[in-house]
Amino acid sequence: MLLSSAPGKKAGALAASLGAQTLAVGTLLLLPLLYTDRLPFVQLQLPTFMPSPPPPEHPKSEPTPRTRPGVRIGHVFTVPTAIPPLNTQPEIIDTAPGLPDRIDPGSPVPLALNMIFTHVIPPPPQVIEPAPSAPVSVTSEIQSAKLMRKVIPVYPRMAIIAHISGTVRLIGKVGTDGTVQQIQVVSDPALLVQAALDAVRQWVYRPTLLHGKPVEVVAPIDVTFNLSQ
Repeated sequence: MLLSSAPGKKAGALAASLGAQTLAVGTLLLLPLLYTDRLPFVQLQLPTFMPSPPPPEHPKSEPTPRTRPGVRIGHVFTVPTAIPPLNTQPEIIDTAPGLPDRIDPGSPVPLALNMIFTHVIPPPPQVIEPAPSAPVSVTSEIQSAKLMRKVIPVYPRMAIIAHISGTVRLIGKVGTDGTVQQIQVVSDPALLVQAALDAVRQWVYRPTLLHGKPVEVVAPIDVTFNLSQ
């Protein structure tokens, strides 16, 4: 076929080869069209160990529409025309027969209990302090601070001539009215005692109070005589 001396044989072989290939391809294409039988149907069997399919979903219920708060009148709800403010509750008006319009809560404690408590729990008794039977002793500084009227004693002439000076010490009893009621001499220059007693008897003190009541007191009293005065 490859010899250059036979060109006619080469062309015939090529034609024969093409014809044979075309016939073979056409036969392969026509065979399925001639035999139309189909394969038997085989049902697919699922294994028993496979999990069961999930249950069908229930249809979702539609949400309940929210309603605005209403006012109860008897047994009928009405929708208000305006939205009430926050943190407030609608007033409930019951028009059922036989009920009062307004109920008075009354006092928190019944009157009977108040009366019982008043009689059962008496007020605390008042403590009355007894008055002292004897006069109260105080210091000379305390009693001097309460002196309201002081009479200056008259210097005796004989004591001036004799150049006698000093302090006369007394103990006086002051009554509830502040006047000097009793005097006792403790120490003295003899020429100065009488002048001291005459002056002290005229002194007046502010009353001393004990538990709010005036009492008698006993206190030392000093009367000083000085020649330079």
